[in-house]
Amino acid sequence: MKKNVCLLLFLVAWIFSPAQVYQAWLDELGQTQVTLLGDSQKKEINTPARLYDQLPGWPKKIAAHPNFKNMRGATIADVDSDGINEILAAAYNRIYCFHPDGSLVWSRQLTGTAIYPPTVADINQDGFLEIAQATGGVPANGRIYLMDHSGNDMTGWPQNFSSHWILCSPVFSDVDDDGFMEIIFNERIYPDGNLHIRKIDGSSLNASWPVAITGTPAVTPSVGDIDGDGNKEVILCSTSDVLAFGLDGALKPGFPVVNPGTSFSYQSPLLVDFDGTGIHNIVGASHGDAPEFYVLKGDGSYRPGWPIAVPNNDWTYTAPAVADVNLNGSYRLFFTKPNGDEVQPLLFGYDPDGTSLPLFPKSARGGDEGIITVADINNDGEYEIITGSNLCEDTLGFIHAFRMDGTEEVPGFPLRPRGFTYMNGADLADVNNDGTLELISLSYEQTFSTTDSALLNVYSLNVPCTPSTVLFGTYKGDNSRCGLIEGAVPPTGYTLSGTITYPNTSQTPLEGVVLLLKNGSGAIVASATSDASGNYIFEDLPNGNYTITPASSKAWGGVTALDVLLYKKHIANIAYLEGIYLASGDVNGSGTLTAADVLLVKKRIAFVINTFPVGDWIFDNTPVTINGGNVTLDFNGLCYGDANGSYIPLPVSMKPSKTKISGSSQK
Repeated sequence: MKKNVCLLLFLVAWIFSPAQVYQAWLDELGQTQVTLLGDSQKKEINTPARLYDQLPGWPKKIAAHPNFKNMRGATIADVDSDGINEILAAAYNRIYCFHPDGSLVWSRQLTGTAIYPPTVADINQDGFLEIAQATGGVPANGRIYLMDHSGNDMTGWPQNFSSHWILCSPVFSDVDDDGFMEIIFNERIYPDGNLHIRKIDGSSLNASWPVAITGTPAVTPSVGDIDGDGNKEVILCSTSDVLAFGLDGALKPGFPVVNPGTSFSYQSPLLVDFDGTGIHNIVGASHGDAPEFYVLKGDGSYRPGWPIAVPNNDWTYTAPAVADVNLNGSYRLFFTKPNGDEVQPLLFGYDPDGTSLPLFPKSARGGDEGIITVADINNDGEYEIITGSNLCEDTLGFIHAFRMDGTEEVPGFPLRPRGFTYMNGADLADVNNDGTLELISLSYEQTFSTTDSALLNVYSLNVPCTPSTVLFGTYKGDNSRCGLIEGAVPPTGYTLSGTITYPNTSQTPLEGVVLLLKNGSGAIVASATSDASGNYIFEDLPNGNYTITPASSKAWGGVTALDVLLYKKHIANIAYLEGIYLASGDVNGSGTLTAADVLLVKKRIAFVINTFPVGDWIFDNTPVTINGGNVTLDFNGLCYGDANGSYIPLPVSMKPSKTKISGSSQK
């Protein structure tokens, strides 16, 4: 029987009784229903000893919509480039950016209702992160936002398509390989929709976009090369089929894939390079009369061993995860499904050929359809699988942590945040740059009143966090939400190294420069400090896009009236400065060299001021891509105002250091 699945989350009101067990689920129309399963006193409550506390300042309550509740968790990224991650979440009609100590960095109002987490990456390669957020609402009130790292609207945004709902998460991806990411998102035009690709300025990628979709766009799109032609495709599921589009807006051969009895909503497929060829398979799940876990090849056919019927023919909105848990270059696939209050299988693990993993499935009370994350959360050298739950007992939800090598959960789990974790789960990262791992869980109250809150919970797991600690740490594996999982990297990884010098006549090495390494989503994955020769190195890095953020505590100097003259000559078109020498004159951070900058330089020379708005040092490093080999990146550091590079920095007496501080996804 064909099910018409609507993606609007109308949540049916119920009165929360604190002494009872409730189960959350989505019905055939996409409405979240709540079922009372019984009194908690009649259940065997397995509450573990409390081993993990939340960080000071947490949990944090934010207003939640009475009917539309969050799904797919939060976002962890260093949005302000201060070397410490922030926690971003959107709920109801606001987006929030919190410091790890719980203080609010900024927030802003949105038009419409936000359900999914913010999408974050440096899309224009300016060294700062941009943020995308989708909203919807009833009555229709949707927008698609593109903001800078401070939450300000970028030029041409937000965009409004007759207030149509913008479904699921927006995606960042450089679809045409021009060095700048595009924004991919779904527009719902009942009963159908549009798939958009927009440039940073808000214009469409080309005349072929948007593409009309028959049926409701049902999942967050994914972007990658699925057929080996060297070009990226955009993968989307409508409520009834799997679609793959080229950049010309045309369907790829073999698509759409339509299977009677299967439907799609929320499952958020991934694109995975299982064989190290650069060709990606589509990994996802479905619901309907014949729900399945599936892996599709680029021609629309199933990978051998797939699909696998969901046990008990249960519907599932699972967002799959993949991870190289054995660090041997081979991915494992993980899916979940919902259950009732009895202990039943909920977490399923498979090899790429569809063979069930040893000691799988994992069982617990309730089930799960939220995000699945993978990390070594107890520093035992083995990876654990972390899920949420569809149960709420005595007003508390569940975060599970299943061992790969046994049937028991990690000691101290399940965690019990207040409210439901249903359709969410746990994000994993070092949020406060202390070298240890935190677990971030978004939960919510379900009294369905105007006083409902969503809660951001930040648990300290008290274990080291290195680049290999977290294998799959957030929704779709990466804050860009593009779902692209490249070929697994051998455990040795690759190095990024180079030399930092002062561009004076002696090319003086810059010692003691602290460098933070960020992945393509802006998450800090490692740190290093340059040695006496100006050399630095990052090791064991997987393939991906990276940006170095340098900082120097060396004294400022070398600026004289001669530098002022050079800046004036450039402004007057008499003699031109270039590169870092020109950039050193933009001391007010306006993006150009003007008379206002010259005035600030003169004031500093005269000791009227003792700093510049941009700080003391500028560096000319560029973003780098690691793709199957080691990378060398040499760059310069210069004092702001030193137009002729005359300064000779003094050496610092220190030893070289190298410290890995944060987890990363396999993107």
